[in-house]
Amino acid sequence: MMYDVAIIGAGPAGLMAARTAAQRGLKTILFEKKKHLSPITRACCEQIIMDEHFQGDTIRLRDATIVSLNNGFSVAYDGPAVPIADKYFVSPSGIKVHFAYSDRHPIVIKIDKGMLLQTLAEECSAAGVTLRLGTIVGAVSDTGDCVRIGVGDGETIACRKVIIAEGVNARIAGRLGMNRERTCLTAALCVIYFIQGIDGYQCGELTTYFGRSYCALAPLTITASLDDPSVACCVVIGNSSHPPEKLFSEITTKGTLAPRFARASVVRKTACAARADTPLRCPSKGNVLVIGDAAAYVEVEMQGALACGYRAGNAVAEELDGSQGFAAYTQWWQESFEFNGDDFLQVARGFALVPTYTDAELDYLFGLIADQTLEGTYNQYKSPRLLWDAILKHQQTLERDQPELYQKITTLNPSLTDML
Repeated sequence: MMYDVAIIGAGPAGLMAARTAAQRGLKTILFEKKKHLSPITRACCEQIIMDEHFQGDTIRLRDATIVSLNNGFSVAYDGPAVPIADKYFVSPSGIKVHFAYSDRHPIVIKIDKGMLLQTLAEECSAAGVTLRLGTIVGAVSDTGDCVRIGVGDGETIACRKVIIAEGVNARIAGRLGMNRERTCLTAALCVIYFIQGIDGYQCGELTTYFGRSYCALAPLTITASLDDPSVACCVVIGNSSHPPEKLFSEITTKGTLAPRFARASVVRKTACAARADTPLRCPSKGNVLVIGDAAAYVEVEMQGALACGYRAGNAVAEELDGSQGFAAYTQWWQESFEFNGDDFLQVARGFALVPTYTDAELDYLFGLIADQTLEGTYNQYKSPRLLWDAILKHQQTLERDQPELYQKITTLNPSLTDML
């Protein structure tokens, strides 16, 4: 049997691609190695982000429906939702920089990703998609006329086009030679601890702590969970040399926040390993299209995955109708995700706070803007840009009172000089 399109991976991108392709009238099959889509057992923030034009879309949650304002799709979602309207960056001594929208609408909304995936899977089935859960994909070969996919014990599926949506650490695109120009910048280990009883925890806040005093390798984030209003998510990022478990022990016993964990208890935890590869800027080759996290620098977030899937499903339909669907998808992909820009690494490194600056320097810099509320955003590129823009409004004070720090900023961070 020949399928029009096969999708590999049943995350938000893959399921949305399958639903869209089937709704366009394509004979569609989807493979997923997991037997169950819910609950989510891998570390994931499980949230939709309210930034406009972020990761390919502007998303809103309205009347039990996730609505795409940029791409025009919608997905039913009637599960739990926890809005977070306040974001804080906190210095080593506890100086806070506040991010919030003036109308107090959420920066992010925590949702049950597993429930969303289950709903999408049901919509895929209703649209006629053949769902093959618990199926491991082996060899994939593009013959030009079709793509052959090896699954199970010697079974081969033929299709006209393939969408690879297997997520971060994707391997199948590599087998097809599509990752040869990509570079692995680092490999991170992440554990999300679900913790009850953190002293001073506020459910409606997303707080990131910067500085060595916290005993974390990377900035430490504490935010809401869906478990219970009293249960927080503590996101600890490490690597093979600095395992998250060891970091968590030091954070909770030796770091500045240790007293707040004195009566806390871990309810559960999830974990993942993630490669940070440079993005696949040209995500198509022959009859194959790679989408979502599989083509990204780390990740595209949930709304980015949904947008990628929607665009990819339409791209395949256009290709099979004789149009340049993959070329149109590639143009949208390159224009919609900031990490596809030539200078994204320079910008990210130029805005870095840790480990570039000492704890004393961070306290001084945060102190310059401690009484301000900056524009609400989750965007990991925009957030430090707003922070530095506010700090550098105090250029004269910096240059007068902290000449060595000012010199360090301008020398180590050339991408900031445009703000001066």
